[in-house]
Amino acid sequence: MASNQEIISSGTNAVHTGFWVDWDPGKIFGATLTLRDSHAVPLLAALATLVAIASNRSWHICRIFWHSFLRAKDDHNEPVKEHRRKQQVILRNSETAGEATLNLFEQWFNFGVTKVLRECSPKDIVLGIFAAGHWVLFIAFGVIVSQIVLGKVVVSKALPTCGQWYPATTIGGVFTAEGNRVYSELMLNQTLNADSYVRSCYPRGGSQGILDCNKFVTRSLPYQVQQNRPCPFNSTACLPDARSTVILESGNITLSNLGLNSKYSKAISVQKRSTCAVLDADLFRIQQPSLLNASLDYLTYSFWKEKETGKNVTLVFRSNNQFSDDYKLVSFFLIYDPEDIALPIRPKTFTSNEVTIILLQGLGVSFLEEQDDPWFSVHTPIEYNNDTGNIPPNYIRYRMDNFLNVISCMEQYRFCSSITSRCTNFEGLIRSETLTAADYATFGLKGANSTEETDLRRIITLLQLVMPDTALHKSIQGRGGAAMQTTRYLSDGEQLQLGANQWKIELESWFRMCLARLQLEIFNTIERPQNVDENRVVNIWKTNYEPLLTVCGRIKFKSPNHTSLSTFGLIMILVFSAVLMLGSLIGMILPTTRWTRRWKTVIDWRRDEVLALLEKTKDQNALEVQEANVEFSTIAVNGKNQTTRELENDDLDPFLIVQ
Repeated sequence: MASNQEIISSGTNAVHTGFWVDWDPGKIFGATLTLRDSHAVPLLAALATLVAIASNRSWHICRIFWHSFLRAKDDHNEPVKEHRRKQQVILRNSETAGEATLNLFEQWFNFGVTKVLRECSPKDIVLGIFAAGHWVLFIAFGVIVSQIVLGKVVVSKALPTCGQWYPATTIGGVFTAEGNRVYSELMLNQTLNADSYVRSCYPRGGSQGILDCNKFVTRSLPYQVQQNRPCPFNSTACLPDARSTVILESGNITLSNLGLNSKYSKAISVQKRSTCAVLDADLFRIQQPSLLNASLDYLTYSFWKEKETGKNVTLVFRSNNQFSDDYKLVSFFLIYDPEDIALPIRPKTFTSNEVTIILLQGLGVSFLEEQDDPWFSVHTPIEYNNDTGNIPPNYIRYRMDNFLNVISCMEQYRFCSSITSRCTNFEGLIRSETLTAADYATFGLKGANSTEETDLRRIITLLQLVMPDTALHKSIQGRGGAAMQTTRYLSDGEQLQLGANQWKIELESWFRMCLARLQLEIFNTIERPQNVDENRVVNIWKTNYEPLLTVCGRIKFKSPNHTSLSTFGLIMILVFSAVLMLGSLIGMILPTTRWTRRWKTVIDWRRDEVLALLEKTKDQNALEVQEANVEFSTIAVNGKNQTTRELENDDLDPFLIVQ
């Protein structure tokens, strides 16, 4: 059979890679792309690069319009201010918003604060803010690219082994001896898995969290405890009084919490309830059957009858087991007709609830002090034979008061719908798979065979199949005293510590396992449990519930080797980048268009291009050289040859200079 670690690691090869819809966010925002990490990382890197390119192309569009916006109203009649002219050149030749921002602020710094305040108009300030904002905005967009990563949530793919697996060896629907062995093995493994998961991953589990707690969509399912409730059974049967009952109740566990991917994943929920009380064991004690050896000391109890014969099913306990230094813990899940269940714990109707009974013995365990816990009632001093005188007078130990201690629990659950704001009645864990008219009204179904309604009915059927495995009895599953938290503090037959209301502590621990069991049962439908001999088990979905095979490939969980991306976000990035890249071609298209070829905006844009500025610089240099030649030419002033450089120091009237 599969070990806990193998179960936790299962599903690795059952991940659907590609596009799928997560119905929690909806059809549009839930569109998801799942890839292996080795493929997702390069894709994210490519998207980040694409956003960087789109940022540059976006700035290319913006600078064209800003260049035009800053153009002087009349360049022929009013000289363009020096800083405005430089701004246009900066806009024309800065390929990125960051570069433009730094160049603009450098220009303002060189001009000086006084000149900037005197000559800058509001739109100059707006330009600097816009360039800086564009720069920061696309840096943020680059970060946002990572936000399309939805995490490690994936959906299973439909595998041939998808379903629920039970022993294949039956006769007339009843397990054979081999079938019972297989069933016990399967159930015990599930119980151990649930126990390990609760200890590691649930609050108050008490473990260091060694196991992988990030396998399920929801790490742990919440619950609440109601104290001092009225006794649900015969009021005189509950201990210590009629208002000592405890109710353990989960919250509304949505289909989404369980990883079921459906259009109704957030609308439909299930709620588990266990109503438990300590009962007087003497109410179930019966006369010793004649078939037992009268020479042996037995005590016999009965909690239900055989349907066929009407005779009591007798549970026999030897009364001299006080020599055992461990606890004996057994449990039963009574799924019989109400009239066949003992009167003190008899359900009102067949479907109202099932009953779990938990029986504890521990007369051989010694306690350091007295305890008022109704299940661990400890007040009886232990009498030791002290003929040797080795036991000191102050050495006092106690034992449990009762031979047998009983907890009985009503096991129920119900469905709720946020569509109609209604819930079904709390009923037993085993109920008819056929939906009633009340169920249709609760779920808001019309009875039509639409795809959505058919899908919901199948998911409801799946939950009805797994809910019986969430009984408290399944949390004990033949493990004896090892199933109790109490045994953590049991050493060589001596109970070193016992918490206040320890019976409630035990019930909470088992109830947490019930919730974890619900998570595991849904998850394990993905594929056949690992290391299970397929010749010993059969998939009941294929033999009895074939329509449930459509649920295959619908279970969400988390995979450490895969990454899910938002398809909506991915498309938005691609479309946004494509629009910006195409829009950036305006700088190339406008100058080539006949009707815009003489548009002054285009003329100015081409004028301030780097190459155009370079040509102007060459022309300016040639002009300066020509002026320099004139400057150093020989001139005659008052019959005397002098150069213009020599004349610079003379106080001459320039109109008297002749060549």
